Amino acid sequence: MTKPSSISLESRIRDVYDELTENEHRLADVILAAPGEIATHSAAELSALAGVSPATTTRFFQKLRYETYEQARRQARDAQRSGSPLYLQRLEPKATELERLVRAHMDNEIANLVNAYRALDLNTLPVIVEKMATAHRLAFLGYRHSQPIAAMLYRNLLEVRGNLHLVPAPGDTLAEWLCDFGPQDMVVCVGLRRRVPQLLSAMEALASMKVPTLYISDVIIGRAGKLAQWVIRCHTDGYMVFDSNAAVAGVANLLYSLVARDIARTRSTRLEKIERMHEILRELER
Repeated sequence: MTKPSSISLESRIRDVYDELTENEHRLADVILAAPGEIATHSAAELSALAGVSPATTTRFFQKLRYETYEQARRQARDAQRSGSPLYLQRLEPKATELERLVRAHMDNEIANLVNAYRALDLNTLPVIVEKMATAHRLAFLGYRHSQPIAAMLYRNLLEVRGNLHLVPAPGDTLAEWLCDFGPQDMVVCVGLRRRVPQLLSAMEALASMKVPTLYISDVIIGRAGKLAQWVIRCHTDGYMVFDSNAAVAGVANLLYSLVARDIARTRSTRLEKIERMHEILRELER
């Protein structure tokens, strides 16, 4: 005859399953999904995990012919130590609505990044990088939500090369900045969707002056894209209300990183001079 202490937890549950109340069924289902949870959870924690009262848990284990909850717990620990796969698996906590939303948003951002990087023309990219590194003057132009991307390019490249411009400056017109630009220079225009008419006007003027232009845009480039010498399309599909800038920021980071590498190969870096000047002026905390 089988001793009660040798009967497994899951066998005990199946023997009485048809006799259980609705709440006890809920508790039984949680335990059968991952009986090893008993080894690491107190009776109160197990009750909370199943969404039942501690009194229900107490009655449940009495029906299973355990003298105490600790007896069941010791049995579960013994099964874990023996390496039983059933007792080693864990319950995955149910994701909340916010957790599902965060995960979906993250997956969308990753997809935008992957698609944008895969779309890069690796034959054209070195040409763009060389021109950004060697142009006499290099300007960055962007309106509305495109402006922060233009500013990011400007701000980071300022560490490695000079003669940079973020246009138009407050209080100035665009003509006052670009009137002297020519083929020896370059302008990077950022034009994400909901573009303003001034962007098209600026690129028409730059094309007429034969200024080499890189246009960073979303996948629908619009009329301005036909005026640029080079175009980089970025996926900007948003999961919720706003468009995603993850891919645009990632591609911008790639560009100024490649330009910095190109400059470091051929000449002494501006970054070293800036660091020495920071020390002289004591501008940055150490």
